Amino acid sequence: MDEPFTPSFFRSLQQLKIRTRRAVLGSRQGSHRSARRGHGLEFADYRVYSPGDDFRHIDWQVYGRTDRLYVREFREERELNVLILVDCSKSMAAYSEERKLWFARNLALSLGYVGLADGDTVRFVSLGGEISPRFIGPRALPRAIKFLNTAESPEEYDLVSAVRTALSVGKLPGKCFFISDFLEEPERVFEACDLIRGKNYDLSLLQVLAPSEISPDFQSNASRLVDIETGEELQVGLNPSLSFEYAKGLAAHVQSLELYAARYGLSHVLISSADDFQQTVLTRLPQLRLLQ
Repeated sequence: MDEPFTPSFFRSLQQLKIRTRRAVLGSRQGSHRSARRGHGLEFADYRVYSPGDDFRHIDWQVYGRTDRLYVREFREERELNVLILVDCSKSMAAYSEERKLWFARNLALSLGYVGLADGDTVRFVSLGGEISPRFIGPRALPRAIKFLNTAESPEEYDLVSAVRTALSVGKLPGKCFFISDFLEEPERVFEACDLIRGKNYDLSLLQVLAPSEISPDFQSNASRLVDIETGEELQVGLNPSLSFEYAKGLAAHVQSLELYAARYGLSHVLISSADDFQQTVLTRLPQLRLLQ
């Protein structure tokens, strides 16, 4: 498969910025609007002058109109804390010929690089596996690549427990990208998302499915189905009419995620691993306002 991370692709990523709908609470100066007020560039409000305030922030025009001293307050700009959760479970790794996990990992790396190039703090989590250190700055890219490329699929995997462990690191909320196929019971997915929302993250769900999961071939009369996660086997009779039932079930599952996202103001994106990777990152995600 073609290597997506060409020099021109990296240059394009450097022009992007992670979009968050909330004021951030970063610990370092950055480029995102903060909830704190201080000495940034964005005007926030006026307040009455108090002894000890910097005279340079007094608005003398307001004083001329009101005969009272007011100081200008500005919105500080801080770095964004970015948490990228990558589902590396067996169901993600099972479709290697359809580059499902490859797509998810490179999607995580692209989002991470956008943050690193913009001065954000980025942490990756291989759910059920390792948690990366905090990466800061574009020079951390080789370490981020190494972390994502060496992440292994866990033998046992519980989505809720894995997310709870991922949230045990880091003190400040920010932006969370959750990359998975989400092929779990909806209640378990919602429980995991509730944990993330409970930590006050601005959450985006990126659902990556293989083409054969979206449109499976049900032409044969019989087949042996194997549960990727548990290894359980099931003999079933397959026929074209089953294709309709499968499509209906998948559509209902995806719709349940969309409804959950809409209820809480989250972003949900359905992606096929057959999609053009660079176009997905550079065009589709900005159109959906995940990047800007």
